[in-house]
Parts: sequence; C-alpha cells; structure tokens
Amino acid sequence: MKLKIFIILLGAFVTIGLSGCYKDINDPGDPLAPPAAVSFSGELLPIFTANCATAGCHDAVPSHKPSLTAENAYKSLKNGGFIDPFVPANSIIYSVVKSGEMPPSGPLKATKVKMILDWIRNGAPNN
Repeated sequence: MKLKIFIILLGAFVTIGLSGCYKDINDPGDPLAPPAAVSFSGELLPIFTANCATAGCHDAVPSHKPSLTAENAYKSLKNGGFIDPFVPANSIIYSVVKSGEMPPSGPLKATKVKMILDWIRNGAPNN
C-alpha cells in the first residue's frame, strides 16, 4: 500500500515538475531562450525600408551610416561594425532601436526590436 502511494506521489511530482519547465525554456521574453528564425530580406528589410532608409537618414547616400536601402543594407550592417556577433545585445543596430533613439519617427514595436536581436543571435545571415 505504501509503495503504491509513493509511486503515485512520485508520478504526480514528476508530471508537475516537467510541465512547469516548458515555459521556462521556451518563454519568448527570456533573453536566454533560443532565438526565433528571422529572415533578413523578408522581415528586417521591410522594417528598415519603412523606418530608416529615408532621404536625409539612411538612404543610398546616407547622411548617417549605415545605408539601409534594399541594395545596401546587409553589406552596410555586416561590414560597417554595426553587428557584434559575439555579444549580440551590444550590437549598435540593436542598441539604438532598443533604446528608442532610432528611428526618429518613434520607437519600433518590441516585437520588431526582438526580431533584430534574434537575427543577430542567429549569426546575422543574409537570408
């Protein structure tokens, strides 16, 4: 009888314990959670085009580096020192959007800021 109670209690504790871990590991707000897959051309480029690659800002002949036009954005970000692949949260592009310093028209939504960080955490691929 005691063995049955012990087995039932053990099973209950294991079930409760394991179900509580899922959110801890996969919480999207957790900075240590695995980064989501982000497409540079499909998700980030439209953000840069709409908010940054405007005349007098980060256009083809940028007043402020980097150039974030469709044809220049990836190369400008990757080769211009705006991405820190070793400490993604220290990347200049991420820091300025996270702080709300950029774009000057108003801060980006938190989901878009997180996309930038996730893209960098994934190695900043040209995808």
